[in-house]
Amino acid sequence: MTVLLFESFHRVQKNRKLMKKKFAQNMAFRIKKIMFLHVFCFACLLTVRKARGQENPSYDREFPGAYLDVGGSKIYYEESGTGETIVLVHDGLVSSMTWDGVWRTLAKKYHVVRYDRRGYGLSDTPTVPFSPIDDLYKLMAHLLIDHATLVGCSSGGGTAIDFTLVHPQMVDRLILIGSVLHGMVVSNAFGERGRRNNAPLGHGDYKAVAENWSNDPSTISAGDSTGRRRLYDALVRFPQNLKYTGNLEIRFAIPAVRRLSEIHAATLILVGEYDMPDVHAFEGAIQAGIAGARREIVKGCAHLIPLEKPDFLSERITSFIENHPFVKVPENILGNYSGKYKIWGTAATVILQDHQLYFRVPGEWDLPLFPESASKMKFFMWDHDAEMEFVKDSDGHISQAIIYGEGDGSVIKCPRI
Repeated sequence: MTVLLFESFHRVQKNRKLMKKKFAQNMAFRIKKIMFLHVFCFACLLTVRKARGQENPSYDREFPGAYLDVGGSKIYYEESGTGETIVLVHDGLVSSMTWDGVWRTLAKKYHVVRYDRRGYGLSDTPTVPFSPIDDLYKLMAHLLIDHATLVGCSSGGGTAIDFTLVHPQMVDRLILIGSVLHGMVVSNAFGERGRRNNAPLGHGDYKAVAENWSNDPSTISAGDSTGRRRLYDALVRFPQNLKYTGNLEIRFAIPAVRRLSEIHAATLILVGEYDMPDVHAFEGAIQAGIAGARREIVKGCAHLIPLEKPDFLSERITSFIENHPFVKVPENILGNYSGKYKIWGTAATVILQDHQLYFRVPGEWDLPLFPESASKMKFFMWDHDAEMEFVKDSDGHISQAIIYGEGDGSVIKCPRI
């Protein structure tokens, strides 16, 4: 009996060992299978992303984006925050990574949207002619954005200007940073600079091209090592940006340089102190063409201000929006302020044109008036840091306009004629 019990115990122990061995083998097989599936999926993901022409497929961002089909091509976009909408349109070198330094700050106060234009970053490279204006319109329509402040840098500024000409009702304000102006001829020096910096593309040396652009003192100021590193890293991450020529982009038959007077949005123009003379010429033409546009020189900067001074840019965008609210007032109310007013011994005129009030002083001013609210009779002439208030008499008729100078505290009374 003892022998039988011993043999039975021995068989149980042996079976337990076999079961443990089989369990271990089973678990090892399952782990290998799971690891294989992970590796396989990762390899597939890399293959897909390489097929899209991207060395590094992720921006490593806090806010994951999405893709929108804009007609045979897909563009990558991101949105974050709530409040008034700001749409950021990047330059012709970097993708929407241009806005990394201002993204989080702006998203704390506003609903902010940025996207990679076709040919840049995570978006498809175009293979057929297309309109950058239509791409931006489709994106805003997809996101149910009726109107927004457009912020455009370099060639993105050119797109923002063109968009405003086609869809003026969708643009609250226009902020242009070293903006291109389509239809304006550039100098030989401007073209030669581009050819020189891009020369290594001939033998596929993208790092050398990235080095050239990041060391170009009119692109990033000479003393800004941080800005140079940001630009270099962005170009190396997405080298396809450097190959994009824009030759398939459809432009206006009558270029923007000849249509700037059609723009009535409040416009801020920023240009770096060390930017190319051509860009300074662009900004001067834009200021002259858009009534009331204000141009500011950003000291210590070159072309890519978002990479060089992101904190300054965030503050400037925020102050521009907060100090100059966008308010729609019915035309029948605006028309009440039209008429002639006496100023400095001459007659000025307030007129309503294309849904916009203008204050015109012969030989002096031709300024748009932007309402501060729908209920008050106050308007700001923001290019001159001034406000205009209309005053009624006891019969309820407009009797005078008063101009308040914010900078010098001056008060100018303009009786209605």
